[in-house]
Amino acid sequence: MSNSTSSGRIKAGTIAAFSMATIPVGALTTPLLVHLPPHYAGLLGLPLAAVGGIFFLVKVLDLIFDPAFGLLMDRTRTPIGRYRFWLIAAAPILMLGVWQLFLAKPGVSQLYLLIWLAVLYVGFSLLVLSQSAWGAVLATNYDERSRVYAWASASGTFGAIAVLILPLILKLPDNEVVPFMGWMIVLSIPITTLIVAFGVKEPVVPRREAEDRLSWRDFPALIARPTMARLLGADLLFTLGPAITSPLYLFFFIQARGYTLTEANVMLLFFIVAGIFGAPLWAMAAYRFGKHRTLMAGAAAYSVAQALIFFIPSKTFWLMAPAMFLAGGILASLGFLIRAMVADVGDEVRHQTGKDRVGLLYALVSSTSKIGTASAVLVTFAILDWVGFNAAPGAVNTSGAMNGLVLTYAIAPVVLVMAGAFAVRGYSLSRERHDSIRADLDARDAAAIAGQSAAEAVAAAPTPAAGA
Repeated sequence: MSNSTSSGRIKAGTIAAFSMATIPVGALTTPLLVHLPPHYAGLLGLPLAAVGGIFFLVKVLDLIFDPAFGLLMDRTRTPIGRYRFWLIAAAPILMLGVWQLFLAKPGVSQLYLLIWLAVLYVGFSLLVLSQSAWGAVLATNYDERSRVYAWASASGTFGAIAVLILPLILKLPDNEVVPFMGWMIVLSIPITTLIVAFGVKEPVVPRREAEDRLSWRDFPALIARPTMARLLGADLLFTLGPAITSPLYLFFFIQARGYTLTEANVMLLFFIVAGIFGAPLWAMAAYRFGKHRTLMAGAAAYSVAQALIFFIPSKTFWLMAPAMFLAGGILASLGFLIRAMVADVGDEVRHQTGKDRVGLLYALVSSTSKIGTASAVLVTFAILDWVGFNAAPGAVNTSGAMNGLVLTYAIAPVVLVMAGAFAVRGYSLSRERHDSIRADLDARDAAAIAGQSAAEAVAAAPTPAAGA
């Protein structure tokens, strides 16, 4: 079974199957950032600052998980493939973590949250890293990578939509929303994992002994590489800016802007649905203008759209919903373009060093994303605690507490995302340069495969009898 057509494009069916792995990722990401921290700080009764601190601590631990898993993936050789093996291994771990966290009962301790959040992130890291790195070997063409990662982004958006819209359709009470989301995510993980594992062929890069000599010393050189350093800096800022709004989202729209929980969730749905339309449009722009230029334009456009949300009057649903849709459609560009560009850097590294470091590169960019989201929860909840904001359902807050909430939500994302756009300036891995690198790599790989086949044929040949 081939993944590509005769023209070299990845088959639509292959991309669709491959993208299934992002459905539980998308379904989990929004509740994990938007719903779970307030759920534990409100309905489950844990202290607000403690919840923010635990989320930050686990994210710090996760920074160790990602490099370790990246090293393991780059070393792995199994009969079923390198990344397929780890995708399958991630599923039961992630299912257990989601089950314990989303279906927890009132009275759980801070230690309970710490342990099961760590388990969840182990499974989450394995799933995201294996799927992202697999995409880099599935699509080797500069423009095809935009297409593959855009599909994956849109597929993740479907997961996010489903987990938000079904509780609204069923009109679940507030205390049942998070457990229901947990059920949906747990059920989606094995189904989507099996579709990817059996529906997509994993291309194999010819093995070289040098590629297997991996150590922690590889990380500084990869981080210092100019192309990768720019992507890491931009990804940190692109993640941190929007992530600041996530744990504040329900507080901002319900308490500061006067919307109901249902209205806030519907607007969040508008924001997320926009990613389905935005991702392919931004992929088309990347075909025309190149990935790094499109990324900078997307960052500038998101900053403008986010700023507009601040000026829309309270309780004006049909003004706010389109504004959220616009911001969400623009934000869709930032994540998938960064990951498509990391795949190009992987080719650059292998071209210059002869070593396959795709797993490590995706571990690095995954780490910067997690630093951004962890810092967002820690900083925002610490600020809310400092200004005296009360997160309990139905609480009445002072004007000072509300101003602290609104200013934190409004200003930081715009500044940080614009800084990310400037971080990409000077990025040198253009389409033309990557095409040249890829042509060299394809020639090397073809020669390596031919050499391996010849060596195997000689080894398999019968030894002539003595005296023949």
